[in-house]
Amino acid sequence: MTKPRRWEHGDGCVLALRPSSTRLGMVHRGEMDLATYRAAFEEDMGMYLEHRSLEHGRLTALSIGRCPVVFTVSDGDTLCCACSRADASAGKCHRAWAAPFLVRAGWRVVLDGVEVTCAP
Repeated sequence: MTKPRRWEHGDGCVLALRPSSTRLGMVHRGEMDLATYRAAFEEDMGMYLEHRSLEHGRLTALSIGRCPVVFTVSDGDTLCCACSRADASAGKCHRAWAAPFLVRAGWRVVLDGVEVTCAP
């Protein structure tokens, strides 16, 4: 999530998967369309994939709290987003956009109860 409310933080934030708050603000103000926003997000994901930052043992999260700690994302971890299932199905959610990149990096991804098998 770009701007999670304080009760939506969970254990932390996976910064590599977090959309740009600047770009999201531009979408909300009508300064950028969703297709351009998505293309920019997917370009970022491609860069992370190329640099192997999305792979097991390398994908990290930042804990939320007074003393932030970087920790590794593990098998079985759940990554959350505030977007609805309908938005994800309609291609309007960054977690749906990120899923194929995570698959390509070697993760098993289940999105809204369905395993993602395609890769960009």
